[in-house]
Amino acid sequence: AKGFSIGFGKELSEYIRGNIVYNFEHVEVLDVLDTAPQFIRDQQGKRLSSSLSPSLIRDTRDSLIDPTRGSRNAIYTTFAGIGGDNYFIKALLDSGWYIPLVWDTTLGLRGRVGYASGFAGKELPVYERFYVGGIDTVRGLGFGEAGPRGAAGEKIGGTKKVIFNTEFIFPIVKDLRLKGVAFFDAGRAYDKNEQIKIQDLRPTTGLGIRWISPLGLIRVEWGYNLSRKPDEDQSRWEFAIGAAF
Repeated sequence: AKGFSIGFGKELSEYIRGNIVYNFEHVEVLDVLDTAPQFIRDQQGKRLSSSLSPSLIRDTRDSLIDPTRGSRNAIYTTFAGIGGDNYFIKALLDSGWYIPLVWDTTLGLRGRVGYASGFAGKELPVYERFYVGGIDTVRGLGFGEAGPRGAAGEKIGGTKKVIFNTEFIFPIVKDLRLKGVAFFDAGRAYDKNEQIKIQDLRPTTGLGIRWISPLGLIRVEWGYNLSRKPDEDQSRWEFAIGAAF
């Protein structure tokens, strides 16, 4: 993929910020399996996207890297169809809360709900679909494992998603800014013909270590799959640099 983005933002109040970003992207979809759904096979080749993405964020956290109190609530939207080949809309609600507990521990709660759809006779591009599974969505599952599959078992993503994360964060070595985390995640992506049902969410649990380093937050986390399917791993180790929420 090739392209560029240009954006503007404005502080609307002490805690609220509005942003708008223009994206131009040239994507080539290659090596599509013959067993893939027809709507994915139809997208093979080069496609252009021209889109606007406005967002509104309210952030009261006491730290961007290592928050212990406050919340971050955001609405993200994307409208593609300002020229180009793709016509779609996306919307995401994202709410994260940090609650201080005893002995410098913190309870972290996060919920995300997303919806996307093509319009004007166009399907949602396969690379714009929601893929749930991995360190930033549902830990212990691989990329896209918590979601729709094609006829050959390939992960095709969804047009809707629901994700919940719960974390208990505790100090390990305070002077080194080293912390531990115990978590429970649940989430899934759904195709447009699927009804969202809470009982269908894929649950996982696990433990992790976080170091607030000079380079930022470094995360090493182990997730255990509580609803393992035959082609999935029972557990996964994952590594990331950057904020958890």
